[in-house]
Amino acid sequence: MDNGSAQKAHNDLVMSFLAVRRAIGGLGYFLPLALIAFALLSGQGLQTSISAAYYSPMREVFVGTLIAQAVFLWSYEGFRPDAGEIITDRRTARVAAMAIALVALAPTSGPQQPCTLLQCVLGASFAAMVHLVAAAVFFLALAVFCLVLFVKGDSGSVEKRASNRIYRLCGWLILGSIGMIGLLFVTGLEDTLSWLRPVFILEAVAVFAFATSWAVKGDALRPLVRGMAGP
Repeated sequence: MDNGSAQKAHNDLVMSFLAVRRAIGGLGYFLPLALIAFALLSGQGLQTSISAAYYSPMREVFVGTLIAQAVFLWSYEGFRPDAGEIITDRRTARVAAMAIALVALAPTSGPQQPCTLLQCVLGASFAAMVHLVAAAVFFLALAVFCLVLFVKGDSGSVEKRASNRIYRLCGWLILGSIGMIGLLFVTGLEDTLSWLRPVFILEAVAVFAFATSWAVKGDALRPLVRGMAGP
């Protein structure tokens, strides 16, 4: 292979990586925005959580988006790991892919209706538990990307340091939002404050944070990175 062909192959590979990252980020932005738009246009108000969209007319959008997310994450290879490295892009992406697929296929608890395949096999209550655990694993995997994997590499450039600040901010927003959701359920405040839809809002914050981190990694938010880098 001559130098020109090798360079073209390298460029194509880079563009493929960027496209997958942008797709993952774009789907992250799409779902909560679509649910908010539906709530405003239909007059039905926000769901109690993003997962509750499964029991709304937005079910197909919810499930389809999550499965698409799972496909893109499963296909993501990331950087070649060092020898003996345990936490790698590929492994973390595949954990996230399997988790988000389970979130889609094992719905949260909701109104009585014909069971899904996993609900029929596992029982509705156990399927709902699988849903919660899978959602937690998904967000934890995304936080690992933000706080561990995306910040790796040479931080010599101003833009790389700015990107790392964004990744870390997104990672802590994800962890903070999920932690606050757990606190709401433990304290019973989720029911008390249900009219504010706190779970939906915190989930949306976590999803927007993860989407932003992937969009930055996909080189789709250069103005944001340059703004963080300063003059």
